[in-house]
Amino acid sequence: MKYIHSLVLIISLFLFSCSNSSSEGDKVKNNNQTSESYNQPSKSYQQKSINGVYSYSDNSAKSIVTVSGNRWNGKLVIISGFGDTYDNSNASYSSGIVKDGILYDDSGYLELGSANGTSLTIQISSSMVTHYK
Repeated sequence: MKYIHSLVLIISLFLFSCSNSSSEGDKVKNNNQTSESYNQPSKSYQQKSINGVYSYSDNSAKSIVTVSGNRWNGKLVIISGFGDTYDNSNASYSSGIVKDGILYDDSGYLELGSANGTSLTIQISSSMVTHYK
């Protein structure tokens, strides 16, 4: 049993030392970049566009929110069990303004949700619901 614990410890140390040496190599590689590459923002810092179609569905509702520029439009379908035709004829629609990733009503004063380019959160009924692109 001691042999197995020792073997696991040795393998762990080996893997740890390998991961450290590769990250140190990456640091050296990154330090050798030209000044031109420092002037370009990296992909991780570039802001994602929030424009797009976000959707959510579960067994009681379907929701689609479209963000385009400084406007958003939403469609909410409550699933009744009477079929898609009936449910879609009773859909509710809403729209509003987008400022800095925050969704507002048409007045621009009442905050309703937010979007970050990957997901959008908005209130449906009494809870906040996350939609995804």
